[in-house]
Amino acid sequence: MINQTDLKYFLELSQTLHLTRASERLGITQPALSHCVKRLESDLNCQLFLRSKKGVQLTPAGIRLKQSASSMIMQWENLKQNIADDIETPQGIIKLGCHSAVAQYILPSLLKTFLKKNPGIEVQLTHGLSRHMTEQVVSSVLDVAFAVNPVAHPDLIIKEICRDEVCLWKAKNCQNEDVLIIEPGLLQTQDILQKLNKKGFTFKRIIESSSLEVIAKLVAEGVGCGIVPERVLQSYELQSYEKVKAAPQFSDKICLVYKQEFRKIKRGQIFIESVLSI
Repeated sequence: MINQTDLKYFLELSQTLHLTRASERLGITQPALSHCVKRLESDLNCQLFLRSKKGVQLTPAGIRLKQSASSMIMQWENLKQNIADDIETPQGIIKLGCHSAVAQYILPSLLKTFLKKNPGIEVQLTHGLSRHMTEQVVSSVLDVAFAVNPVAHPDLIIKEICRDEVCLWKAKNCQNEDVLIIEPGLLQTQDILQKLNKKGFTFKRIIESSSLEVIAKLVAEGVGCGIVPERVLQSYELQSYEKVKAAPQFSDKICLVYKQEFRKIKRGQIFIESVLSI
């Protein structure tokens, strides 16, 4: 019998079309994901994916299931929530995604008040790149996410919460102005690096880190110059930092991202209202 978990796993694979990536994002083994697909195919008596060395592709039957699966999951979630909403106190779980750097300056004040006012609601946090968090909202793995510069999608509602400025920063007591500290995988970093090169900026040494929090801490301690969002720097309560003169900048939009269905359930309404009232 088809169950909700199988449908969620199917949706993730139908989004990535890659068994390894889908299993990593779901936090399960690849054999477990393959077994789920085989179980669905057995229940439906049809093939859902065509497999090749490059990955998988949806069959016509798989495409039809993908079109209906999100709605089926949400209808079940809505049914459970409607039953829960008969109780006066809102309850349930909110699956919230957010980049760990953004989480540092948004979540503490938000969740402190939200959880105090709503003791029947639980929050499950997932961290990762904003584009991955957005994808998981689309595929209903997450209910809602805070995303940086999200790309418009027909299934998503996107509300801008605040803005941030990514730039080349240094502490006023910086000890190594020839050292550049970056997260090379970010589009903002790549954009600023290109502009720095055109302006003739040069650095003798480069330190790469996958953590904006680590970069901000190193900049705050005067280790070198770093490309980092200002709000992440501010989380260290450091006032003695400054933009590197003539350095280019990149404006970020931090947005709340969710689907229409999330706004229709009580815990979703309350959460959205809490965020927009910040």
